[in-house]
Amino acid sequence: MDNTLEGRFWISKSEHSFLGKGRINLLLNIEATGSITKAAKMMKMSYKAAWDTVDTMNNLSEHPLVQRVKGGKGGGGTHLTDYAKELITTYNILNEEHQHFLENLSKRINQKDGHFKVLESMNVRISARNQLKAKVTEIQRGAVESELFLQLHNKESFMAIITNDSLETLDIKVGSEVYAIFKANAVVVSTDVKLKKSDRNRFTGTIERISRGNFDAEVVVTLKSSNTICSTMSIDTLDELNLQNGMEVVAFCKPSSIIIGIW
Repeated sequence: MDNTLEGRFWISKSEHSFLGKGRINLLLNIEATGSITKAAKMMKMSYKAAWDTVDTMNNLSEHPLVQRVKGGKGGGGTHLTDYAKELITTYNILNEEHQHFLENLSKRINQKDGHFKVLESMNVRISARNQLKAKVTEIQRGAVESELFLQLHNKESFMAIITNDSLETLDIKVGSEVYAIFKANAVVVSTDVKLKKSDRNRFTGTIERISRGNFDAEVVVTLKSSNTICSTMSIDTLDELNLQNGMEVVAFCKPSSIIIGIW
């Protein structure tokens, strides 16, 4: 089976994200509807989030991209400036070249599979112990933060909370595949498998292994999805819970403790 490279294309200004696919679509919808409110609804964004995004782009741009026109001969509404239209054309040209680059690189990689293995070895590595690949099934956007409802491959669900800025920067949408990343010390293990906490994600599984140190212990739990979650705790807590390999347990993690990553 051939390997395929995929990538996202962004234009940055002053080390800030300026234009990406999501923002281009917002601009196009504003031009098509003549209204930020209608454009926001088409993008499933709040009115405030849409305006915040427009303000960010206008602030980073040398010239305004969006302007509001009061009623008159041509009618009122919100429209793109000529500069914005030129910028969209430029973005589309660059994005097309970017896609050609990825397609050509994929062909070269597939000629020798060893090249792909080299690329795999160059993947970013992070210190956070837990990394779960999941799909975004729902997004509930608030004034400042968004709740992401995530699903593992076996349909097991959990939630993460990220800022709206992060949601826009990462261009996360329903159907996006992401990595949920969280530290082992953010996971609390309980032997009461019926226990539920309304403010935390709940994972059930079986203890696969326990590693004891002088003061702390690491407990690895295998979930029904075959994914594993690692929890660190004190030796006193380990002994108090009397945790053993093969024991059924439940692991909790706050949605706010989860970092979302895209590769």
